[in-house]
Amino acid sequence: MYGSRGLGLLLTFAIIARLGIADYGLYALAFSFATILGPPLDNPWAVRAIRESEDDFNRERSSRYLVGVALVVVGLALLPFDKLYLLWFGFAMAGGEMAFNSLKSRAVREGHPDLVWRYDAIRQTSSVVLVCAYLFAVDDPTLKLTSLLYCAPYAVILVLAGAGVRGHRPGLPGSPRQMVYLTAEMGLGTAAYLQGDVLLLGFLTNSTVVGYYNVTLMLATALAGIGQSFAMTYHEPLRKSGGDLKTGPKLRLTLTIAAAVGLIVLVTGVVMLFTPAPVPMAQAMVIMAGFCFLRTVICVFQVILYAQRRDRFRLASSIALLPIKLALLTVLVKLGLGAVAAAIATTAADAMLLAVFANALYGRRRS
Repeated sequence: MYGSRGLGLLLTFAIIARLGIADYGLYALAFSFATILGPPLDNPWAVRAIRESEDDFNRERSSRYLVGVALVVVGLALLPFDKLYLLWFGFAMAGGEMAFNSLKSRAVREGHPDLVWRYDAIRQTSSVVLVCAYLFAVDDPTLKLTSLLYCAPYAVILVLAGAGVRGHRPGLPGSPRQMVYLTAEMGLGTAAYLQGDVLLLGFLTNSTVVGYYNVTLMLATALAGIGQSFAMTYHEPLRKSGGDLKTGPKLRLTLTIAAAVGLIVLVTGVVMLFTPAPVPMAQAMVIMAGFCFLRTVICVFQVILYAQRRDRFRLASSIALLPIKLALLTVLVKLGLGAVAAAIATTAADAMLLAVFANALYGRRRS
């Protein structure tokens, strides 16, 4: 996991160095679109994969793969249209990741995060090597070819994932009603909640400001992923107990891990203040230390809530906070804070979300 995250940061710096912060901002916007498109569609499969029967898992894994392939096909159809960069890259990335998730789902279900992150590292390493080789081998690299090379490993993934689901009849991930809830939770709750601010920031400012903020967001979310990895090791006992807190991650250990990763982001931001790095980026990095701490804990709490099947609660919580977050971002941008505005808005929103989740899991009525 950590190697692939580090490679992602390396790729960020390579793109900025060879294409410029503005092109990196466009790249980040396309990634945000892919995040808002793909994970919501994938969420019904992702949630049910860790808690449903073996027969349901196999059927749903097959349909998950087919939907991913369909998204890739849409992206390739839009490829010839240069003005639709955000759309073709977003569809191709979303579909490739969905097919990839079907390949990784067995390891996720059985609680083996080490295998999941190993798969991610292989895919990420392949993409980074291809892109960096291109960026530094030619005199005038382009964003379009850079993005195509980043997606190239998904061609191999489509073949491997297809072989993995062969022989299983596709099945829907739950009832239509449950699918709507789980898609909306990820779409309005998680994807739009985490990436909507990037798109709004791009609309309100420019791709350079987006580039500044996205560098800080990438580092913070990469480190917060440690919380997700930690919680994944409890999938089996949580599924068997129906989400009993006694079978899940210990709260004290969760907070310790969150504090450690938050401190890393804080130190990074402080050091950046004394380097030639853009001041708004350094200031945003310092603020995002708080986000990193909060998001790490939230990742752990979400796994417990998944096991408790509290889908409506998670959906309602995220939807309620989304307009607050975007409204706060808009006001702060109008005050001229730029990338710092996004850092403040996302940290404040996560503080509220964590308070809601903590009350639901550890409040008096659940004690």
